[in-house]
Amino acid sequence: MGFYNTENWPEKSRYYRWPWSNNDNPVGWLEITDLCNLHCKGCYRKAMEGHRDIETLKSEVDFFIRVRNIDTVCIAGGEPLIYPRIVELVKYIADRGVKPNIITNTQALTKELLKELYKAGLFGLTCHFDMLQERPGLNKNDKKITELDLMPLRQKVADLVYEVGKGKIYTTFNTTVYHENFKYIPDIVKWARKNPHKVQGLDFITYRGIPIKEGVIFDVEEAGEVTREDLKKDLGYVEDASQIDITSVDVYNLLKDHFGDKYEPCAYLGGTGHIMDYKWWGQALLMEKNGKVYGSIGPRTMEFLQIIHHWFKRRYFMYLRKSTVSRFLILFTALIGDRQLKSTRRRLLLTLLNPVKWFQPLYSQSIGINQPPDMMENGMASMCESCPDACVWEGNLVSSCRLDEYRKYGRLMNAIVYNKDTDKRGVEIEGTTKEEIGAETK
Repeated sequence: MGFYNTENWPEKSRYYRWPWSNNDNPVGWLEITDLCNLHCKGCYRKAMEGHRDIETLKSEVDFFIRVRNIDTVCIAGGEPLIYPRIVELVKYIADRGVKPNIITNTQALTKELLKELYKAGLFGLTCHFDMLQERPGLNKNDKKITELDLMPLRQKVADLVYEVGKGKIYTTFNTTVYHENFKYIPDIVKWARKNPHKVQGLDFITYRGIPIKEGVIFDVEEAGEVTREDLKKDLGYVEDASQIDITSVDVYNLLKDHFGDKYEPCAYLGGTGHIMDYKWWGQALLMEKNGKVYGSIGPRTMEFLQIIHHWFKRRYFMYLRKSTVSRFLILFTALIGDRQLKSTRRRLLLTLLNPVKWFQPLYSQSIGINQPPDMMENGMASMCESCPDACVWEGNLVSSCRLDEYRKYGRLMNAIVYNKDTDKRGVEIEGTTKEEIGAETK
C-alpha cells in the first residue's frame, strides 16, 4: 500500500490546492455517540462510550470556533440521530454562528424529527448509503443488493428533506467505495443529476483500514506489541490489504470515462506521506434544473470563491448556503482566466441567445472523492493534509478516522515492518535497513 504507479496521474498544477490548515479550516468534526443502529463494513468506530455528555460537546464546539476558525460542524457518530439531545445540540451550534451538518445513515430520520432539527437551525444532512450496509428489510433471503437497489431509498430521503426544507437543507449523499460497488459510481452520479434542486452533493470515500498482511506488526509504546486478534477486536478498521487498494484516481478515471470533459475536479488536498496523493478532491457540476450539464467549476473560480468568502466572513467554506449560481458569474470567472471553464463558457454563451434563460440560475452539484489513510511500504501512514475531519481529543486535534487508537491506546500505534529472514524489526528499502519505522503521523 502507499506506493502507486503515478506516471499517468493528473498533474497537480491543474488544480487549486485548498488553503486550509489546522487553525484555519472550514470543518470541525464532532463525535457525539459511538452507538449506531446499522452495521457498516467501512465504519471506523467501535462502541466504547455510548452517548457523550452534551456540555462536553458544547465545549468542543467552542474549542473549534476559538482555535480552528470553522464554518461548519459535522455532527457524527455512531448514528447522531439516536442521540437523545440532538435538537438541543444543533440549536447550540447554529446559535454560535456556524453551520450544523449531521452525518447520518437516515434509519432514524422521520419527518417530525427533521422539522424539529430544521427549526433548530440545521444546515445540512450528509446521508450515507452503500450496498454493504446491513439495512433491515433489504437483504432478504440472503439476496445481495446493489447500489441500484438503494436508489429508491436515496430518492425517498431526498424528497423528504426537500419537502421539509424547501431546498434550504444542504443535502449530500456519500458512499464508501469497495471493489463490489465501484462500477456503480456513474449510476449514482446519473441519479443525482436528475435531482439538482434536491441533491447538492455526492461524496465517494475509498475504503481504507489497517492492512493485515505478512511482514507487518503493530505496537503501542506503553503497552507493547498489539496482536492481530487484538486489532480485530479493538478497532473497527482492520482489513485484508487486497480490499483497500482503490485510489481516488481510480474513481476520477471512472468518472472521466463516463462523463468526459463535463467532469473535472477543481481543488484538492494532498497526502502527508505520498507526494502524489489526492486525499480530498473536489468538483462541482453546473447544470439546469432539468439535469442538463454545462460543465464543471474551474480552479480559478474555486480560488475566487474561497478568497471572497474568507475576505467577508473571515473563514473558508466547504459548503455554501446557496446551491445556485448566476450564469453571469460563471461567465465572468471564465473570462478572467479560468481555463477549465472554456467549454462551459461556450455552452453558456449559446444559452444566452435565449433571453428567457438570462436570469435562470444554474445549480451547482459537488462531487467529492476522499482517500483516507494509507499504510505505505515503509510502515508510514499517509494521512490527509490539513485534515478537515479533525476532532478534539484531550485538548488537541486528531484525525477522526484514527480516533479509536487514541480512545483505546491513548496514542497512535506504530506500524513496524518485520524482516523474517533476519528476525529483526526492520525492512531493507533501497539498500537501507530501517529498524523501527513508526507510522505515527502528527
